[in-house]
Amino acid sequence: MRSKIRFPRAAKASWGMLVLTWLLWLMNANDREIMYRVQPEIVKEWHLSPAAWSAMISGVFLAYALIALPAGILSDRLGRGWRRKISQVWYMVVFTTVSIFIGIKVTSVHWWQFILWRVLGLGAAGGAEATNVAQCAEYWSPEDRGFALGLHHTGYPVGALAGGAVSAWILAAFGGENWRYIFLITPLIGYLLAVALWMFANERTYGQVNDYARANGLTAPEDEAPVRMEVSEQWKLSKSALANRHVLLTVVGAALINFAQTMGLWFLSPYLAFVMGKSPAYAAIIGVVPYITGWVGQLVWGWISDYIGRKKTLVILGIWYAVSILLLTQIHSMGMMWVVLLFWGLGLNAVFPVQYAMMADHAPKAAGSAMGFLLMLVFLGSVPAAPLEGWLIQIGGGWNSYSGYIMGFFVAAVASIVAMLLQLFTKDAKSNVGKESYQAHKMLQS
Repeated sequence: MRSKIRFPRAAKASWGMLVLTWLLWLMNANDREIMYRVQPEIVKEWHLSPAAWSAMISGVFLAYALIALPAGILSDRLGRGWRRKISQVWYMVVFTTVSIFIGIKVTSVHWWQFILWRVLGLGAAGGAEATNVAQCAEYWSPEDRGFALGLHHTGYPVGALAGGAVSAWILAAFGGENWRYIFLITPLIGYLLAVALWMFANERTYGQVNDYARANGLTAPEDEAPVRMEVSEQWKLSKSALANRHVLLTVVGAALINFAQTMGLWFLSPYLAFVMGKSPAYAAIIGVVPYITGWVGQLVWGWISDYIGRKKTLVILGIWYAVSILLLTQIHSMGMMWVVLLFWGLGLNAVFPVQYAMMADHAPKAAGSAMGFLLMLVFLGSVPAAPLEGWLIQIGGGWNSYSGYIMGFFVAAVASIVAMLLQLFTKDAKSNVGKESYQAHKMLQS
């Protein structure tokens, strides 16, 4: 916790990596979110029940969760800092390619094909996210890491917002039956970004980050842990990170928050289409309304966490989630829905970069493992949420009934409150690495 507010300081290479990982995260978010924007059209094409659609969501996020942890451990083994590009780039290439397969009708004519490509694609996206966040964190000093990851994670609302806008335009221009065009067009940029990251992340740019930190009294990321370690030592560090009490409580809280988000946000499109009678294009765009303000919340809360601490920030955001979701139960008009979603957006997803910063602070020598553990629990939280919401909608009268959605909102609010309570038993990491490094640097100068 700091007493004086200042603008974050970092090397040009830190900002360059932030831009690249932000763009890659934007593509990851876009790819993950677009299937919710066209959910009503997919449901109609294959005549899916709420249970069938929910089972598919659980399957793809189970793949996301199960791949995230081994992907994070593997990225630690291959090396931290600039060397994380080795795993990140290939994960990006895989999930971009299989997303395009959905856009080609001959390879997605059957429901089982759609499920296959989503499972493979989002499984690879889980690996890409774990390494993406770790690489961004390790190009920044921990003193400003909350700010950097908060700014990095604004890529998610921007990507989701852009994806929603493009989806709505394509549906309006070509008709709902041509929803596949969305998967064919939007992922292509991922290939170019993967090449850019491979070229930028190297020993030279990482050296610039560490030199700048030492010269300015900050913690050099290299001083937290070396770029390469022996396999046996890295494995011990990974196990230690996964057993850390503060890591465990934070990842369980993250799982509950994502559970709440799945039930509270990802079923808004069918609610609008089937209950409120809105057009497919309108239903596609409303789900991204929270992301209009979401990027502001992610940037601000990440920066705040550098000053008041990660723990206090996560407690506040847990309460924010609960209040926002409870307000969804009181919506009686489209105007009120916009107000509630814009309010929720100020806290929506802001919780995740703060949790990532908590992981990096408590496990600097095994950040990939910690990030992967966080992601695994986050998306395991989605696995029971979708079937539960589908079941509630089914017993509440089906897609066209109001009551099932409302029951889901109440369950989501309770999950948010439990996540907040768990965070009360954590504490912020304290590091003197930066001070020691700065003192050594000054002694060498003298």
